[in-house]
Amino acid sequence: MSRSPTRSVLSALSAGLLALAGLAISGTPAHAATLNLTQYVNPFIGTDDSNAPNPVPGGAGGSTFPGAEVPFGMVQFSPDTPTASPSGYRSRDTSIEDFSLTHFDGAGCPNNEDLNLLPVTGSLSTSPGTGWTSYASGYTKANESAAAGYYKTRLDKYSTTVELTATTRTGVARLTYPGTTSAQLLINTSRSATGSRSGSVTVSGSTVTGNVTAGGFCGSSKTYPIYFAIQFDRAPSAHGTWSGGTVSAGSGSTSGTNTGAYVTFDTTSNPTVQATVALSYVSVAGAQANLAAETGAFDTVRANANTTWNTMLNRIQVSGGATADLQKFYTALYHVFQSPNVASDTNGQYSGFDHATHTASGMTVYQNYSGWDIYRSWAALVAFVAPDVMTDVVKSMVLDGQQGGLLPKWSQENAEDFVMTGDPGPIIVDSAYQFGVRNFDTAAALSLMDKSSNGGTAQGSPIRGRESGYLSRHYVIEDPSDSLEYSASDFAIAQFAKALGNTTLYNTYSARAQWWQNTFNPDSSYVSPHSSDGSWAWPVNPASNSGYTEGNPAQYTWMVTYDFSGLINLMGGAQTAVQRLNHHFTQVNGGLTTPYFYIGNEPEHGVPWAYNFAGDPAGTADAVHKVMSQGFNTAAGGLPGNDDLGATSAWYVWAALGMYPATPGADTLALHGPSFPSILIQRAAGNVNITASGSGSYVQSLSVNGSGTTHNYLRYPDLAAGGTLAYTMGGSPSSWGTGASDVPPSFTDGAAQPPAAPNLGTNLAAGKATTASTACSSTEGSANAVDGSLANNSKWCSTVAGASLTVDLGSAQNVGAFVVKHAGLGGETTGWNTGGYTIATSTDNSTWSTAATVTGSRASRTYNPIATRSARYVRLTANTPTNNGNNAARIYELEVYGPGSGGSGTRTGAITGLAGKCVDVANSGTTNGTHIQLYGCNNTGAQQWTVNANGTLSALGKCMDVPSSGTANGILIQLYDCNASAAQIWTPQSNGTLVNPNSGRCLDVPGSNSADGTQLEIWDCSGGANQQWHLPS
Repeated sequence: MSRSPTRSVLSALSAGLLALAGLAISGTPAHAATLNLTQYVNPFIGTDDSNAPNPVPGGAGGSTFPGAEVPFGMVQFSPDTPTASPSGYRSRDTSIEDFSLTHFDGAGCPNNEDLNLLPVTGSLSTSPGTGWTSYASGYTKANESAAAGYYKTRLDKYSTTVELTATTRTGVARLTYPGTTSAQLLINTSRSATGSRSGSVTVSGSTVTGNVTAGGFCGSSKTYPIYFAIQFDRAPSAHGTWSGGTVSAGSGSTSGTNTGAYVTFDTTSNPTVQATVALSYVSVAGAQANLAAETGAFDTVRANANTTWNTMLNRIQVSGGATADLQKFYTALYHVFQSPNVASDTNGQYSGFDHATHTASGMTVYQNYSGWDIYRSWAALVAFVAPDVMTDVVKSMVLDGQQGGLLPKWSQENAEDFVMTGDPGPIIVDSAYQFGVRNFDTAAALSLMDKSSNGGTAQGSPIRGRESGYLSRHYVIEDPSDSLEYSASDFAIAQFAKALGNTTLYNTYSARAQWWQNTFNPDSSYVSPHSSDGSWAWPVNPASNSGYTEGNPAQYTWMVTYDFSGLINLMGGAQTAVQRLNHHFTQVNGGLTTPYFYIGNEPEHGVPWAYNFAGDPAGTADAVHKVMSQGFNTAAGGLPGNDDLGATSAWYVWAALGMYPATPGADTLALHGPSFPSILIQRAAGNVNITASGSGSYVQSLSVNGSGTTHNYLRYPDLAAGGTLAYTMGGSPSSWGTGASDVPPSFTDGAAQPPAAPNLGTNLAAGKATTASTACSSTEGSANAVDGSLANNSKWCSTVAGASLTVDLGSAQNVGAFVVKHAGLGGETTGWNTGGYTIATSTDNSTWSTAATVTGSRASRTYNPIATRSARYVRLTANTPTNNGNNAARIYELEVYGPGSGGSGTRTGAITGLAGKCVDVANSGTTNGTHIQLYGCNNTGAQQWTVNANGTLSALGKCMDVPSSGTANGILIQLYDCNASAAQIWTPQSNGTLVNPNSGRCLDVPGSNSADGTQLEIWDCSGGANQQWHLPS
C-alpha cells in the first residue's frame, strides 16, 4: 500500500535543498528580489560536438548531460545513448539505452553511468545480462525536454513516458506506462560506461537495495562501491533477477557480473509508477537513510529542485541582454554549479581517501575534482560567488590529502586517478584562499602542498611523477607543458606560503616558479622541449602537439600567467607580443594542431587577457567577444569543447562579467568590460554592482567605488566587502588601461627577470612603399612585410637566391635599429626562419651602405641595433633563405626604428680590459657561435660595442652571449643573434666588473692571459684585473 510522505519529511527536504543553495541571511546585505532565472537554463547546450578541428581526445563536444541534478548533487539522473559522448548522452542519437544515476559534466573520458534503469513493457525475451542494448528504445526529439532539475522523454518502443528529477542524494523517476500487466523496470547492477563489473541486488516488497562497482575513469584500475536503495510508490506485482544469460522469475536477489533485477507493475488502472533512488558511497544503510531524508512526491521534488537552482542562479543577476545571451550565461552558470559532488550522507558519513568510513561534522564533504581543468577559472569563480560551498570543497580536499597523502589531482569519488599533468591541487586551494575562502586548516594545506614536491605520494603514487628531473634540471625534458604546470603550482604554493607568513617556503617556491624561463627557447621564441642532453629540440613547428600535453608550442607559450611581463620581454616587447596575439586569434577554436587559440582546452583560457598585460585592453575586448560569439551558442553543439566539470562554462561566466582571474593562484582580476548593462553579484560579504553605460565593446572609463581608475585590473580586496564598477563603453578603443602603470601585476620574485625589452618607439617602415626583386606569388608581395601583421600568412616570400626587399621611408630618417620577424612568428616551422641576411641603407636608392649582416641564424625574431645613421631607403637581402635548406625566404615584418631604439642611454664604442686590450669579435665574424676574445685595439667594427638599455652588448648586429644560458665556470663567450634572453644580459658593477645575472658570474679573461685571441669566459666574480672592463661613455 502506497502512502504519501509526511509533511515533516517534505519540509525537511525543501529546507535542506534551499540551505545548500541559499545565501547566508544573518548580517548580510539586502538581496534583490528573486528573479525567474531557471527559464534561461538549457541543459541540452553542450550535448553534441562543436566545430573544433583536431580536438582533444575527449572530442569536440561539451560532453554535458541533460538529466536531473540539483547544485553539486550526489545524483545525476540522466539518459544514456548508444554513441554516448563521455557524459553518456549525445544529442544526435535517436535511441536511449537506459537512465543512470551518475554522470560528469563534460569530462574527457567515458565515465560513470552507474546503476542503469530502463522501463520496458512485455516479457523479457532476452536476458538483460547478455542483451542489454537490445532493449534500447527510439525516441522523438519533439517529445524530449529538459530544465534545471528536470528531464522528460518518451520511449517510443514501449509507449512509456519517463520523467526525472532529483534531490541532493536521490533521483526520482515518474514512469507513465501504457495500460498493461507487464510494465517492467530493469535494474542493471553490472553495467557502466567503463565496463561490466560485479554488483548485487535484493528485491523486498516495494524496495530494492544493493550495490554496484564503479570507477575505471580514463583507464584507471581503481574501483569503489556505490550503494543504492530504491523505493516504489507501490508494490510490484512480480519481480525477478538475471545473471548472465539466465533470467530467474521470482528470484529476490543475485550478485556478480552481468546481473540485475526487474520489477513488474500492473498499469491497467494506474499507468504511473514513481521510483525514488538514493545513493551512498558508504553503505546500503546510508542509502536507506538518505532515501528516508530526501523523498517526496514527484512534482514536489521537481518544484524544490527548480527553487534550489533558481536560488543558486540568483547569486548573479544580469539584465539587459538578448534572450540568447541570457540562455548562454545562465546555462554556463548552471554547469559551474554541477560539480564537484556531495560525497557525504545525511548523517555526515563518507568514504575517505584511506578507504575508511569517516563522519564529518559541520560540513558537507565533496568529491570529484578535475584539477587540471578547474584551477584556471572555476576555483576563483566559485570562491567569489559561492564561498559557502567553496569552503567545504577546500576542507574536503584537505581531508583527502590527510587521508590519502596529497591534495587530489584528478579524483573520482575516493580514488586518485592521476589524470592529466601537473599538480593542480595547490592552485585550487590557494586560488580559493586568494578569493576570500579562509575557514579551513591552512597549515595542513600548506604542509600537503610542500609534501608533493618532496617525495610525497597520493594513495601510493606521486602526483608530480617527473619532479626529480624538474628539481635537478629546473625543467622537464621533452615535455615543457609538464614544466609549466609544475612552475604554476610552485607559484601558487609561494603565494599561499606568503599569505601564511612562511618566508622560507615563499622564497623556495618563488624561485621554482621562475623556472618557466628555462622552457622558453630564445631562437624559436616559443616554449619548446629540451632533448635529453639539454639541447633544444629543433626545428619547432608551432602547430605540432608532439611533446606537449593537449596543446602545441603556439598555445603553451602563453601559459605563463603569473609573469606575462617576463614573457613579453623575452618576445621582444609589447608590440611583438600584441602582433603575436593577433596572429594567435586568427581562429578561436583551433584544435590541437593549428598555431591558433583553442578555447576548447584549458591551457589557453587566460590568453585573451595577455593583451591587458601588454597595455592593449582593446585587444582583450576584441578577443573575448570573438571567442564568446564564435565559440558559444545555444545549440546542442554550443560549447566549444569539453566542459570539464564546469571549467569552460566558468570561462564564459567570467567573460560575461567583464573580468577574469588571469593569474591562477593570485587575487588579480583582469578587466575588459561586461557583456550586460547591469550585473548584480549577491555575496554575503557585500554585493558587487556592475553597470555599463554607452554602447560598444571598448572601455572608455571606469569608476570603482566612486573613484575613477585607469587600471585594467582589480585585486580581490577591492571587491571583498562589495563594491560598484561603473563602466562607460564606446565603439572605438580608447586610452583607458594602456599606460605602463595600468597593467596587471606580474610576479617576479625568486630569480633574475628577463631584461626589459627596449622601447623601440615608432616603426618608421610601417605602411611605407616597398619594392622587391621578386615574390613567390601576388599574395606574398613586399607590402606584407610592412603591414604590421603576422596573421593570415602576411609575408614577403621569394624563392630566388639573393632576393631583396626595399622599403622607402618617404624621407631621410635617423635610423638606430632593425627588427626582422621570420617564419616562426607567422606560425610556420622555425626551420624556415631566415638563415642569413644583409641590411643596407641608402639616402638616394643608389649608393648603399651595409648596416647589419646576419649569418648562421635560426631565430624567429632578430634585433639589429646600429649606430645612428641617416637613411631614406632600407634594403634587406636574403642571403640564406632558411636554416634547413629550403629555398624560400619568408619575411613577415621588416621594422625600422629611430635613434635610441635600443632604449635610452645607448652608446657605442670599444670595451677595454686587461692590458688595455679590447673585446673583439674574432675575425669580424657574424656567424652564430663566433668567439669573443681579447685583442689589441684597432677601432674596427669588430670592436665597436653598443651598450643597450636592455642590458645587452651588441656588435656587428649580434649580441654577446653565454652559450645555452649556461651557468658553470669556464663557459666560453660567443656572438649570437640578439634575443634579450638571460644569456645576453650584462650588468656593470661599481667595481668595474660585468656580471651575467643568470649565472651570477663575471666576464673574465681566463688565467689573466692577455695574449691576442684569448677567448673570454664567465667565472666566479673576484674583482681582479682580468675582470675589469671599461665601457664606452
